[in-house]
Amino acid sequence: MKMNIQQFNKQGGAVLMMALVLLTVLTLIGVSSMSSSTLELKVSSNTQQHDVAFQAAQSVIDITASEDPLNTNNYQVFKVDPNDPAYEQIINYASSDGKGTAQSATTWVGCKKNIGSSLEEGKAPASNFFNVRATGQTATGSAMSVQMQGLRFPSAACAIDL
Repeated sequence: MKMNIQQFNKQGGAVLMMALVLLTVLTLIGVSSMSSSTLELKVSSNTQQHDVAFQAAQSVIDITASEDPLNTNNYQVFKVDPNDPAYEQIINYASSDGKGTAQSATTWVGCKKNIGSSLEEGKAPASNFFNVRATGQTATGSAMSVQMQGLRFPSAACAIDL
């Protein structure tokens, strides 16, 4: 028995030191993983917020370009003076789930006569061109998305040609 006790005394705590070093390394790896996970959570949350704002902006563009009852724009009557308060036609939109809001501002760009067939030269209808600027944001205002789109609507004639 005395021989076994002497062998343990010769080790001098090497196993304890190795265990402490290994435990420290594992703790550092765990803390680093937690920091990385927190960063990834923030990134995914920001991406989700931006998607809500983007979808709100796209929804108001879809409304502006359609015959939806929410579309109050008049594409036959327009103002050409930027100083006129009615120069921009505005549509406000709120998503049904309340997560996003958007606003579109439609401005007239110009009018161009379309090309008719060879049998109806000069009788082709005209088209009015508009720019739509849509700004969507989350309900909390933490993310915003601005989208632009051009629209073309038929008209009987051009008051002002491009």
